[in-house]
Amino acid sequence: MKKYFFLYILILIIFISSCKNGTVTTHTTVASPTIAHSPSPVVEPDQKPLVLACIPYESELKLLKAWQYLADYLAGQIGIPVKLEIKKSYTPIIDGLKSGDIDLANTGPLIYIKAHDIAGATPLVKPIAIKASAPNYKSYIIVRKDSGIENIAQLKGKKFAFTDKESASGYLMPVLMLSEAGVNNTNFFSEIRYTGDHDSSLSAVYNSYVDAAGISNYIYTKGVDKRLGDLKIIKESDQIPTAPIVARAGMSEELIQKIKKAFLNIDTTKEETKEIIEILKLEGYTEAYDKDYASIRKAQKALETMGLTSE
Repeated sequence: MKKYFFLYILILIIFISSCKNGTVTTHTTVASPTIAHSPSPVVEPDQKPLVLACIPYESELKLLKAWQYLADYLAGQIGIPVKLEIKKSYTPIIDGLKSGDIDLANTGPLIYIKAHDIAGATPLVKPIAIKASAPNYKSYIIVRKDSGIENIAQLKGKKFAFTDKESASGYLMPVLMLSEAGVNNTNFFSEIRYTGDHDSSLSAVYNSYVDAAGISNYIYTKGVDKRLGDLKIIKESDQIPTAPIVARAGMSEELIQKIKKAFLNIDTTKEETKEIIEILKLEGYTEAYDKDYASIRKAQKALETMGLTSE
């Protein structure tokens, strides 16, 4: 009996000691707060995807990243999957728009005219470039400052460079400027070269491989190329509308309006489209209309005057 009494006393002493100068605490697991996200339109995975096509005007890897981001954004906005396809040239894009295999495409101004006339494509929106106040740009004819050339007439018998025949600012509009200055055929020059891109045309003039070239004013808006200090502009074009996003013929008006709204919502002030703006280097988009490209149709006639083609 004494054995159990002393055991009871011992347990009582231990309990009192544990409570002295302290409290008995219990540990309760507290759930982490739930972060609320804005609801996104539901993309129906079983729906046939819209096909968005473009060509690699930059490195294909950069282009893929930028346009895949845009395709994903569009899918989230319109609730339809969007599949990106990168083509090597504009010909399969025009063919795809005509056959219905391509639903949306990023085209150049000249290629839009072809897509409209051949495939019935409709312009939806056009981009506003960074540092641009409007969805337009220009073409320049440039020469070296030390060449002594001041105008187009003085280019007679000289070497001239275009970029490629699918470029509005590197081919089509320079041809129009030459035509309006009285150049009736390519025999005016001793040689004509096609460099492939605007930077190569600029380099050709800078290094005196050619005497003059037609290029986009985008190179000048960047303002960081030291070569520009040795070059001068002897002629600049009227405003050229930027390259439109087009839709194939037969797309429903309801879907067209959804797509337009998605593009027009891309803005520098909106957090949800900030990354698209940064990747594509744009200020945003504005609506595009067929009449915006009247100057391109006018320039096409100048090609015929000079015996040139856009093929």
